[in-house]
Amino acid sequence: MINEGLVASFVMLIIVVAEGLIALFLTRAGKASPKIRNIPGLEAIEEAVGRATEMGRPIAFTTGLGGIRDQYYYQTIAGLNILGYTSELAAKYGAKLIYYPYDPTIMPMAVDVMEQSYIRAGKSDEFNPENIEYLGGDQFPWAFGVLGRTYREKIAASIHMGPFWAESLILAESGFYSGAIQIAGTANYHQIHFFVVAADYALIGEELMAAGAYLSKDPTQIGSLWGADFSKITTVALILIGVILTAAGVTALNDFFAL
Repeated sequence: MINEGLVASFVMLIIVVAEGLIALFLTRAGKASPKIRNIPGLEAIEEAVGRATEMGRPIAFTTGLGGIRDQYYYQTIAGLNILGYTSELAAKYGAKLIYYPYDPTIMPMAVDVMEQSYIRAGKSDEFNPENIEYLGGDQFPWAFGVLGRTYREKIAASIHMGPFWAESLILAESGFYSGAIQIAGTANYHQIHFFVVAADYALIGEELMAAGAYLSKDPTQIGSLWGADFSKITTVALILIGVILTAAGVTALNDFFAL
């Protein structure tokens, strides 16, 4: 016996996959060039790196409390994408970028991301793996470790991108009181307001997920983002149609989703 809703779920899965594949094909083939709206927080990264370079002071970067083995890995990967972009700018301008990982499992990835960024900038000999400082894997000791480094290193720019919890305000306030320009982003809705209040620029929810495509302009990433947007439009359209049909006394759509 087929469980209720299984047939409808399978049909929706096929529709979503089809939309994603079509979007990928069109963008990779150059037949479509979807535009991503301007995200001020990402545009401000170059300004932050430039300011740090002019002041001769470091840039601090964190990717929150996530790792690559938990349910928040997608935010961590998004943060690492932004780390790569920021590292390339730092290498190009000659600024010092210090990355403070929380989960030790992402350190090899961070080393590779930063090293490749320096190679792309033509500054491979200037990459220093000691600029990746592990401060411990406990939430508040790690947060206060970053806080201490922010003051002692006289950080000029703080960038926080990834999954954050109660430590978000500690990080944001430390940068605020030290006079650093701050750019922060998370998809954890319960922490966004802290970044909005204390940081100069904030990426809210899906803006963080779109960062990789926005910064790289890679057709594959843009196509994936475009396909996800199509899926959302389809979902909203079905909800609206369902509401209208139900109000009119037609239960066909409701009956389908019960299959």
